[in-house]
Amino acid sequence: VTSLDYSWANERFERDIEFDYRYQDKNNITSTNKGLFAFKQRYELKPRQYVFSLSRYDYNEFRAIDSRLQSNIGWGYKILRSEKIKMSNEFAIGVLYTDVGTEVIFRNSLWFFYKLAPKLNFSNKILYEAANTPLIRNETEFSYLLTDKVRISLKNIYTEDPRSDNILSFNVGYAW
Repeated sequence: VTSLDYSWANERFERDIEFDYRYQDKNNITSTNKGLFAFKQRYELKPRQYVFSLSRYDYNEFRAIDSRLQSNIGWGYKILRSEKIKMSNEFAIGVLYTDVGTEVIFRNSLWFFYKLAPKLNFSNKILYEAANTPLIRNETEFSYLLTDKVRISLKNIYTEDPRSDNILSFNVGYAW
């Protein structure tokens, strides 16, 4: 399991890069081989509303269409914002490119964050993509800040694209 999430902001723009790769092999039989790379750029319209563009590539060896590339534009709304709780929802429309053709894709993503204690956080991100082959991805994480820069977490990623897959991982992260 390899994962990298990086965000940076300046003025009204915020950018995110996400990279995930999952591979599992038991007794010389590969059961998981998939990954994704995404770049998102947000522009704040108002304190609670923003527009964004998203480019994403995902691969899954065990899907009929193993590679998918998409470009999206969308609108996001910050539902809740406080010191302890944050919640956002995003809607997007885009183009999905696969080796069998091009199609329109609709995306809805709901993100929830809760600060359980000064160093302990809970987050959940659920994504639904409506296309010829729909995709569901739910990422749940408990993270604990050991130092100002080092974090450990327990993360579960459930995907359905179209086969169901559930991966639980223990992670060590570094913030720079």
